Amino acid sequence: MSIDTPKKKSETRGRLRRNADFITVAAFLGLLALPLGIGWLGEAGGISPTENRRLAQAPELEARWESWASFPQRSEAYFDDHLGLRESMIRNFTRFNIALFGVSPSDKLIVGREGWLFFGDANAVAHFRGVDPLGPGELARWRRTLEERRDWLAERGIAYLLVLVPDKHEIYAEYLPPSLPTATETRPLDQLASYLAKRSDIEVLDLRAPLLAEKAQRRVYHRTDTHWNDAGAHAAYLAILGRLREMLPQLENVRELKVRRGVEEQPGLGLASLVGLEDSYPEEVLIAEPIDPNAEIAREYRAGYERRVRTLSPFAHGVSDAKLPRAVMFRDSFGNALVPYLSEHFRRILYVWNRDVDPRVVAVEKPDVVIQQIVGRFLGRRPRGIQELENADSQ
Repeated sequence: MSIDTPKKKSETRGRLRRNADFITVAAFLGLLALPLGIGWLGEAGGISPTENRRLAQAPELEARWESWASFPQRSEAYFDDHLGLRESMIRNFTRFNIALFGVSPSDKLIVGREGWLFFGDANAVAHFRGVDPLGPGELARWRRTLEERRDWLAERGIAYLLVLVPDKHEIYAEYLPPSLPTATETRPLDQLASYLAKRSDIEVLDLRAPLLAEKAQRRVYHRTDTHWNDAGAHAAYLAILGRLREMLPQLENVRELKVRRGVEEQPGLGLASLVGLEDSYPEEVLIAEPIDPNAEIAREYRAGYERRVRTLSPFAHGVSDAKLPRAVMFRDSFGNALVPYLSEHFRRILYVWNRDVDPRVVAVEKPDVVIQQIVGRFLGRRPRGIQELENADSQ
């Protein structure tokens, strides 16, 4: 029979303490390494399901000084976007703050009044508050670039229509929180539309008036998403079709697409899913569904159609009618809801996710008209001209 001496007891306690310390350190390091490991095993690119944007691509080094100089920033952006469990951590942290304090810590989400949610994009907020107006040089650049596009297309017998879409902040400002007061009423969309109306003959369609008119009848934007609903998109479609009828002889006598209206109760949409509160912020979705649609996905784009939409790749629709014109629409995410309506009036319309007019696409498609749709928050970016894009392709 062995008797534990004070020395043996001390050694045993020391060994147990060291083992506990080892397990604690190992668990701590494992938790730290878990996001890195998951990020390393994950995809190198893709689109964030919560932020609805492209994730940063893995940085590459090229034999140029600019590539080496920007490599640290690009590496940091890639690491930030691909840290494992990133989406879950963002979602849960934001959800906790909304439940406890009624505000979102995420700069991507603004909690508004009466169940309304707004996209916290810095450009959209600054534009709504009137604190980031376009300067004279920026307005002049937009005019030069847009006229260059118009003239380049006209030389090839192609019409050009610029469609300006207001952000949700402008149409439903009454539901924004009091913490977002306006500094001025000077907003880039209004500036550009007014500037072009006075100093250019380019075809511009400002959708604020049609949307506000439709707002008097029914809600035109989702409460829990940054985009317009079917009612808003249909009102925009009618305005676009009306302008296209004036520009294209082939569309003079076409009839407006008839729709079947309805309402569907759904869990909260994009902005609600951003914080995992789809059930707390349900959405009453207004439907305007085309009756007896004729447009079909072009055969060459049928394979992998869902993947193309998800990855922002170009896709085409059309109606089998040789009398109808062809079109290319350069657009952002607001263009998605226009697809079922506009597609009914073209033999082929290619939808391209691009905020500039890509001359390579136009050269291949040879359309009768190019439609460019831009939402207001993107007007602060520098537009690229046709010559700039062509020169970039040749380098």
